[in-house]
Amino acid sequence: MKRLGAALIAVLLLLLTAVPVFSIGEKMNVYYGTPWIDGEIDPIWKKADRQKLSWRTGGEGKKQPNSLAYVSVLWDDEALYFLFELIDNDFTFEAEPGSELNDCIYLYIDEPGIFGPTWTVGQNRSALTPALGKSVYALNGDGPKDYEMAFSFDIDGHAIIEYKYVPSMIDLKKAGQVLVDFQYNDANPDGVLDYRWNWSDEIGECDTDSASWTYITLKSGGGSGTGEGFESLEAAAASINRTPIKTYMFRDGTDGNHNEGPNNIWDNNVGTKFCTSTFPMKSVARLKSATVIDGVIMATANDNSSYHGRNPNEWKIQGSTNGSDWIDILTGDESFFQDVDFTYFAAAVEDTQPFRYVRFRNGGCVSGCCQISEVVLCSTDEATKSIVTETIVHEESEKDALVNYESMARALKNAPAEEPEQTAPTPAAPAGNPSAPAKTASPVPGIAVAAVLLIFAVAGALILPKKLQE
Repeated sequence: MKRLGAALIAVLLLLLTAVPVFSIGEKMNVYYGTPWIDGEIDPIWKKADRQKLSWRTGGEGKKQPNSLAYVSVLWDDEALYFLFELIDNDFTFEAEPGSELNDCIYLYIDEPGIFGPTWTVGQNRSALTPALGKSVYALNGDGPKDYEMAFSFDIDGHAIIEYKYVPSMIDLKKAGQVLVDFQYNDANPDGVLDYRWNWSDEIGECDTDSASWTYITLKSGGGSGTGEGFESLEAAAASINRTPIKTYMFRDGTDGNHNEGPNNIWDNNVGTKFCTSTFPMKSVARLKSATVIDGVIMATANDNSSYHGRNPNEWKIQGSTNGSDWIDILTGDESFFQDVDFTYFAAAVEDTQPFRYVRFRNGGCVSGCCQISEVVLCSTDEATKSIVTETIVHEESEKDALVNYESMARALKNAPAEEPEQTAPTPAAPAGNPSAPAKTASPVPGIAVAAVLLIFAVAGALILPKKLQE
């Protein structure tokens, strides 16, 4: 009896400590960032965790597979952003939209994260195919609130899909995690599925059981700063997908210690710093022209790792049109930084009005001696972008003209209009004698009309498929 009791206890402990089915598979940290949906791999994607779809769960291929698929994910307060890189030597898109006999991605998203039989409210599966007319196809469940998609073939055998998914049910700022899976269907031109690759699902149960999907973890981010540091200005700017302004004219500020004055934070040299025990500490600079601001980057100084508590703790970045009246662009405390040396921290902000002057202002710090090495503003101003980057940014109107760009608005715009049903008119009574019966038309003209219509129908059936194939 004692042995039986011990066995039962052992079984209970095993059940309590066993790894649940849904934890099997990959894990992905998803970092905060907003890429352009333009079919190009922007620098901000370097920040993302890039993972290979490596579980084979179907297909008839017997030889060494010639296909690979990688996925990267970013997020911001509005949407999830997916980058799929597909490598294949025989891309094919001849099947119906949504079919696994096209080379395509199946994207699974479970917004409520409920685990279990699909498809319930908030779960969906969409086919993402890099082919015109087939690009976004809802297969199951609830679709996104809105979306954008772009695809391109940058080199032979390499396709890029970017997809912006706007959730219908969840608040990404509060979610923390989202349950997803990704599947790459590798078909061949003969109409056969060679390989099916999954991310977290090991045995191919995605479409029947969301317990095989896995959570992606949304790392904190947003306007108050992520707390993640970067070794260079370029990496920090890429993390928020913004363009830094590199030219400032120092105007005035509060005194610093020795040669560590307020002018040092605008000199594009992380080796110099503004260090002072006088508060509030201020430093003002003038821009070349009135400029819209959309991001803030600041860098720590040379010895923050040795002397803790020196990061600004009551700081503001402000803008002014006249150098006298100031408007807050971004505010924060020491949690924006870490106690590390020569490290850049960044935050995106909403576009401001054009400012001619900018100011760094700080009310204090934990140690009583505050220091910062660089303040860099970012701008949406096209003149600024043309000076420091060659990246072409597509405006919405330009995107709509691109053959490889799809959006919900464009899909609705391109949908064929439904033609109203035609009803046969009631024959009119002969004029002058309303009560007389209508004359019956001769059957010969009717037969002729039917024959003509039949000829057009046959011609259309023969010609239309050829045109569609072209």
